[in-house]
Amino acid sequence: MKKLVGLVIMLVLSLAGSLQAGDWGGYATAYGTYMNFNGSEVKDDGWVATAYLSLGDGEHNTFEWGLSQTHIDYKQASDLDQTDFTIVYTNSNQLLPNHAFSFGFHYINTDDDLTDQGKIYFFKATYFRPQNWNAGIKLAYSDYSDSPVDLDVIQVEPHFGFYFSALGKRLYTESRFYYIHKDADVGTSMDNFYSFEQVLSTYVGKADFKLSGWVGQQIFAVRNEGFVVYNLSDRYLGGVEFEAGYKLTPQVRAAININQQWLEHVNYNDKASQTIFTVSIGGSF
Repeated sequence: MKKLVGLVIMLVLSLAGSLQAGDWGGYATAYGTYMNFNGSEVKDDGWVATAYLSLGDGEHNTFEWGLSQTHIDYKQASDLDQTDFTIVYTNSNQLLPNHAFSFGFHYINTDDDLTDQGKIYFFKATYFRPQNWNAGIKLAYSDYSDSPVDLDVIQVEPHFGFYFSALGKRLYTESRFYYIHKDADVGTSMDNFYSFEQVLSTYVGKADFKLSGWVGQQIFAVRNEGFVVYNLSDRYLGGVEFEAGYKLTPQVRAAININQQWLEHVNYNDKASQTIFTVSIGGSF
């Protein structure tokens, strides 16, 4: 794994050398999130503050960074504070025609002893036909070797998406299958988890909309292109999500996201739900 990471870093640096500073453009976003747990015997509520930055040449190379600070209020145990850092490099239509390859790393510094100093390595490969269809796979390896149980988690996520027209609108839909395997008896005695997600999105003038839902079971899942990692040992049982965005100017977009998920906490049969509200504002430069 270390050799692979080294090769990826060398590749990124060599390709980055071909970029000229004058050709770079970027996008920055600030997110504010409030979460509430219903029916939970463990957690009450919490918040997340996130900063995101993307830089690229507008053609082949894109670098992305994310930094998040999370706080969760517990009903009986000590509250949790956590910092997440993510970096991703994507090469599109250069290494291979009509292919995009992403290499990413996510680091976790948390009060949770099980996943503190967690390191997540992920890779995504996609074949695409612009404005037509795409298919690919994402692989993620979560290394929680500093935990008391030396936990490792592997995630495999094939995906397929395509564009279509309906009611006079251009829409995009994507199907995602998740397989997650953990190698230690943590959270539940189950080791293998399967789930399916469907996403639908469209644009209407200056507004954009996304609706998604997933069913099945997930634990220690890597989501949102590697920028979100569910590192606590809760077993998630499904969820729905809605997002609406609006272009305030050609460069600035504001959005609101509502996410409802159902889960079980470790050693509790509480059948809890988690409601997440996120507002964001971002702009290109």
